[in-house]
Amino acid sequence: MTDTPEAPHIGSPLLLDDAVHGTVARFQPVAGATTPEDWIEIAGLAQDFGDGNVYLAQNAALELRGVHDVAQLVARVSAPALSTLSRPVVASPLSPAARELARDIAVVCEGLEAASELLLGVDGGSGDIVAEGVDYGALLRGTDSAQLIAQGVLSDAVLAIEDLVPALVNAIEEAAAKAPEVASADSSRTQELKLSATGTTDKPALPIGWLAEHTPEGRVDLGAGLHKGVIPAEFADLIGRLDVDITVTPWQGLVFHDIAEGDAEVVLRVLAPRGFIFDVNSPLL
Repeated sequence: MTDTPEAPHIGSPLLLDDAVHGTVARFQPVAGATTPEDWIEIAGLAQDFGDGNVYLAQNAALELRGVHDVAQLVARVSAPALSTLSRPVVASPLSPAARELARDIAVVCEGLEAASELLLGVDGGSGDIVAEGVDYGALLRGTDSAQLIAQGVLSDAVLAIEDLVPALVNAIEEAAAKAPEVASADSSRTQELKLSATGTTDKPALPIGWLAEHTPEGRVDLGAGLHKGVIPAEFADLIGRLDVDITVTPWQGLVFHDIAEGDAEVVLRVLAPRGFIFDVNSPLL
């Protein structure tokens, strides 16, 4: 990958009015990537300005609901991951290369008007993100090449990583110029995209539990699900105190990255009784 550009910084969450939840503040971290500081901050925001919970939402977003002082909340936001994207760019949570490419795409597409209503994503090769039916993005082929996804269709050509982002932007702009109303993917193409990308239409397993296949010996990632994606603010603060990077997944889950095996066992014992689900077969997922 070439020089990593700075992450986009918008400065405030997306504010929505919901008939059930009142005012909702939605934060859209790039590829779901968050730091310990982000969790400590959003826990405080949930306690001071929301209903006391942090919600894992669609497309790897974080939400606060029942916000009662929007001005004060916006003034308090300072953590980079909580003040970045205005549109989602999702990525395979277990692929560092996919998350890095998603960051590059986010920088370029944040100001691209033609991409304003699109779901963008980068699949690390497992098929997890193409299964979400992204409009535009990439399917990685190794660490230095990828296939372009445009209007939900996987291209045949394999591009060098450095050529992918310009090709993506050109595809979005060309589609918008020809027919703005059909620039996004047809939802019926999702199964076709999954088949062409991975050779199967089966949905990949969720990244839940002890995830060590892709990590160095002695280190693991831990994947956790949350019932209905709800995290009480005190537990959001607690996971921030773990001092590890955390990825919010598109499936109302979290991945805790690069933990020593002994420490991971402690994390499991601490979080499991607090509603964090480490069994991929749990009926609560």
